[in-house]
Amino acid sequence: MAGAVSTPLTQIETTFEPTVDELELVGLVHEVCPGLEPTAVVHRSRTSLVVAGVLGGTEVIAKVRTPDWRRQCLREIEAYDLFDRERPPVRVPRRLAADAGRAVLVTERLPGTVLAPERFPAPPLAERDLAGVLKAVRRLRPWRPEVPASWRVDYRPLVNGVLERRDLDERHEAALVRMLELAGEPREFGHGDLVLANVMRTGRKYTLIDWASAAVFLPCLDLAQLWLLLGDVPGARERIEAEVERLDDAREGLVPFLVNLTLLLYRERRAHTRFTDEVSVARAARLDAAWEAVRERVMRHAG
Repeated sequence: MAGAVSTPLTQIETTFEPTVDELELVGLVHEVCPGLEPTAVVHRSRTSLVVAGVLGGTEVIAKVRTPDWRRQCLREIEAYDLFDRERPPVRVPRRLAADAGRAVLVTERLPGTVLAPERFPAPPLAERDLAGVLKAVRRLRPWRPEVPASWRVDYRPLVNGVLERRDLDERHEAALVRMLELAGEPREFGHGDLVLANVMRTGRKYTLIDWASAAVFLPCLDLAQLWLLLGDVPGARERIEAEVERLDDAREGLVPFLVNLTLLLYRERRAHTRFTDEVSVARAARLDAAWEAVRERVMRHAG
């Protein structure tokens, strides 16, 4: 399942002045694409370095993972292998080169901007952007590509991990376990980390980037993450709930949505216990309120 505190690609460029450690990572990129000319650093973090550049006259984005995070690169490369075999129903950047051993991925650089660099976007969010993201999710949800069994997220240890911490009362525990039983097996291919920094707008088109968390989830994982992150955007949660309710069968909509939302909210609230700044404390209070509301819904729908 998508991590609660991922570091999205923000695409805020700086001049190309890599550190000594980053030069080693750029060296791996050059081993994969000797002709690539880096022009700017797009993103840097403890997990990866992303640089813009030019390859054979084409503007490109090159991502290379740091040594401790190379496993995430494997999933993203596997996702592009999948996209080459079966065309996805959403727009994705075209892959130009990849090397799993060096944890390097090079894609075309699309014109446009990410919808929001922040994990929790501040309002306003343009109506067309919210509609564009929800349309992309709506198109992705029915897609059932053939993937290895390892892509299917096992929810049982995730739920057991919550139960073992004894943070839920007995009634809530029983309801969550019951909802997981009702939800059935993971069966919906999802992006897995649908922060708005992973959505690019190019004119009227929307492109999903950074597929390192792609997997097969219970239905509505991507919608649950959007619900969690867009709580400060007026009307966003209502629009997302409407998407969940598009299918009459609750086992394809509301039931797995609430399971996903419970797990995401649980992890996000735990992450916020580390933060003491005023903004994070205020957000933690809103997350607590959301947790209580979702808790009541889970218990009500567990039957």
